[in-house]
Amino acid sequence: MILMKGLRFLYCMYADRPVENFFKKKTNKKVLISYITRPFRGENKTKTHTNSFEVMAAAKVFNELGYRVDVMHYLNPPSNLKKYDVIYGFGDVFQNYFESGLTGKKTIYYGAGMHVSHQNTASLNRVKDIYEKKGVWLAKSARFVEKTWSHQTCLVDSIIALGDHECKNTYKKYYKGPIYTLPAPFYQVLDANDISRKRDRTKSKNFLWFGSSGLVHKGLDLCLEYFSTRLDLTLHVCGSIFSEPDFMKLYDKELFKSPNIVVHGFVDIQSNQFKEIIGSCTFIIYPSCSEGGAPSVLTAIGNGALIPIVSHESSVSTGYEIFIESLDFLGIEKAIFEAENYSYDELSVMAEENLRVVLTNNSQDAYYSNLKEIISRIISDEVQNM
Repeated sequence: MILMKGLRFLYCMYADRPVENFFKKKTNKKVLISYITRPFRGENKTKTHTNSFEVMAAAKVFNELGYRVDVMHYLNPPSNLKKYDVIYGFGDVFQNYFESGLTGKKTIYYGAGMHVSHQNTASLNRVKDIYEKKGVWLAKSARFVEKTWSHQTCLVDSIIALGDHECKNTYKKYYKGPIYTLPAPFYQVLDANDISRKRDRTKSKNFLWFGSSGLVHKGLDLCLEYFSTRLDLTLHVCGSIFSEPDFMKLYDKELFKSPNIVVHGFVDIQSNQFKEIIGSCTFIIYPSCSEGGAPSVLTAIGNGALIPIVSHESSVSTGYEIFIESLDFLGIEKAIFEAENYSYDELSVMAEENLRVVLTNNSQDAYYSNLKEIISRIISDEVQNM
């Protein structure tokens, strides 16, 4: 066991090593991107998380703006920051810079989620909710960030917040500078219009929960508690269920003994299984307590024209969603009741409009264009809140 941990540590150190001058550019302007490095070595090619696309997009933007691009892992900052004109991303590098005595660097924090102080409190409050109901702590099913990295959310020149105004507002409480909102991207692998046209009229009673780790944080427990009482509805569960055994044990009855709750586990969005599941549902339900634009919700909309039933804290808004107003049983019940009261024709319009908005605002092309505009404004000192 010790040997395996040691080998894994060495592998991670090697795989996460810095990337220098990725585009082989000869220029005096230099940017350091603090994020993840593996996508620059051809890793993380599977479409499981948008962070690979996001960091590569940032690198391409800076390259187009005339910068030499160095990339480092957010936990492994270089000791010498003097040579950089811009520091972009998140992680240890910002504390190192502001404590170094250096000045004059343009600093841009990329907030891929809500402010960590908001996220940690919201996530642990959800854990407390379950303890008060069931007497069990499921803290491992939270999304708790141990390092708050407060320098990056207080001292930087600008913040880019992934998501909508809900995400932005969590930063405004702690930061007085310019904050730019950036709609999150998603991976489009299916023709959602085709799937929508083929969808059975009877599928309005089928719902999808689609998320990654942090099952309590993302509200799966609330969905299970509600749908286990509504045998006339069907809930499909796609996500990292089996990586959280304590959660599975506590919700074993709902997950595996409720005839109307179908557990799929992790599902590759490029698989036929995903296509079949998304084609069999009408709604994506996501009562998360803290998100940065909720790419999983966007994936369901953009690939299957599903109608979102979401919390405000998901920080994704189309104008045609159904909001979950409180993260409890009653909040889920009211949102589902609202969904059930729409006619088929109304649901068809909602599906069409949600898809239109997401394909327009959250495509990879839209993300890249918006990111380039924001970064261009920041580095040229055209400061403006967005």
